[in-house]
Amino acid sequence: MVKRLFQGSFMRYLVVGVTSAGLEFLLLIFFVERFDLTPLMGNVFAFLITCILNYTLSRKWVFERTGERKRVEFFLFMFFVTCGLLISQLVMWIGVDQWHIDYRISKVIATGFVVIWNFFTRKYLVFNRLESLRALFSKR
Repeated sequence: MVKRLFQGSFMRYLVVGVTSAGLEFLLLIFFVERFDLTPLMGNVFAFLITCILNYTLSRKWVFERTGERKRVEFFLFMFFVTCGLLISQLVMWIGVDQWHIDYRISKVIATGFVVIWNFFTRKYLVFNRLESLRALFSKR
């Protein structure tokens, strides 16, 4: 039953995502509380560190890709990660600086937006077959 539960890419994505999000959240708190960084600066460092873990697990376990197109996948992954970071920073800025919400609550809200963004961009644009990418961007 456990094996069956983890057969779908979305379930594996959730495991990787929860692990990455938990680590990112802890790193954010660590950077803000221990190094006295602003929440926005701590968010950048936490986000970038967890990207390495997330890319590795996404590539090898979630979307099960082989060695083909590694450079293209990595470029697309980093492009969409940067977009995710911008989404996260925007939500954090609105929450912390504009609405004066605690940075930890703002991070949880930001993570919700980024989780949705990440799943769809990774599943359909980053770890998809090259033919699907060509079809997506080709003129008909």
